[in-house]
Amino acid sequence: MWEQVYDLEFAEQQWSQPANPRLPQDFWSNLTGTWTRHCALRSDYARRMALVEIDVLVAQALGLTLDELLLVYRVQFPVMQGYERDTWYDINGRIVFTNSKGLVGVGLPRKGAAKTPKTRIQTPDGKTREGNFGWEDLWAYPDKNATTAERDPAGGSPKVPDGTVITQWVTDDTLPGGPRTVERRYVAPFARANREEDYRIAWAFFETKSERSG
Repeated sequence: MWEQVYDLEFAEQQWSQPANPRLPQDFWSNLTGTWTRHCALRSDYARRMALVEIDVLVAQALGLTLDELLLVYRVQFPVMQGYERDTWYDINGRIVFTNSKGLVGVGLPRKGAAKTPKTRIQTPDGKTREGNFGWEDLWAYPDKNATTAERDPAGGSPKVPDGTVITQWVTDDTLPGGPRTVERRYVAPFARANREEDYRIAWAFFETKSERSG
């Protein structure tokens, strides 16, 4: 199927955010007519950005304005907005924490507990800690009574420096052969994505691209 639909122009595409470090900027140029696992978007952040850009392309094709697209998102998708406000990505685009009820088991749990998977925190200076850590061991949320918290309830500050590597060992029972232990790694800094801002950037990018090709 891939060989049938592949077009050489695929390799000439680019993201609407060419300087975003969480996106695989060489993804498009590395596409080939022969299917490999690298022909698929491998990170959570890249898959999310692809959906954002598809939203924009479809909205433009339907003749919507940017304001109308933003209005649809604000009015029709309050649950998604709540998830995006508290979903965090590491520098490689992997979800390190999310409050999404549809992504159970993805990333770290909010709080560490006795049943939390074994986790190692290694800072850039080589120091390591091992234990049953959770997201709140890595990120400090603001005081609920603070003014900034009212504006940004999922804000806060990191408890670990950039470059810190979080390694987690979890049980994976999704493949044939029964449960197995897999290693997951997350690398700081951690950041959220802003869908409305991404829509604006993608809109301008594709609008300019359309004008040039037209």
